Amino acid sequence: MNDFFIASNRPIKVGELSVHQLQMHNFDEWSGAAQVIKDFLNDHPDETTRKIFDAHLFESTQLIAHSLKSSIEQVIELFKSDAQIITQLLDAVINVNHAFFSEPKPKHRDDLDPRKKSSWFDVFQMLVSNGHQPESIMQMSYGSFRYYLKATQKAERMKMRNLAIATRAQNAINKKFNEFIKSLEKDQ
Repeated sequence: MNDFFIASNRPIKVGELSVHQLQMHNFDEWSGAAQVIKDFLNDHPDETTRKIFDAHLFESTQLIAHSLKSSIEQVIELFKSDAQIITQLLDAVINVNHAFFSEPKPKHRDDLDPRKKSSWFDVFQMLVSNGHQPESIMQMSYGSFRYYLKATQKAERMKMRNLAIATRAQNAINKKFNEFIKSLEKDQ
């Protein structure tokens, strides 16, 4: 899915059904199931969607229900009436939410380095301080949230870089200055 698809928060169709992008406002409801499927995909990259469903029946059904904006009971009834649609729907859920399923593991673990520990409130505050409204953040798809956060982090690094350059111009030359500037220019 491209950036405009993600930013516009559009669903995709599977027959008559609309498969939606997962939203931030109910992240706590879908993230556990999505993480189980993401871990399975990372550990078994060549497996078929049917094998994912068979290995994680509950999580797959829960994730499909969230993406269809339906109850689990409604999804189970749908599966009973059309068993072939299971793999089509799970495949569509994974594709429409590619931003979550393709996201790499973090480079650091918060529990090992308390200086790097941050909460969702810290992340939201970064977006709010760059012009987003809390209500709009909660209505973002996970993909939009992730890309806006990445853009905000990049802008923050550029602000820090420019401030460092201005500070250097006013102060004595620091031997570690170039190393510091390079660390701010890295994409994370």
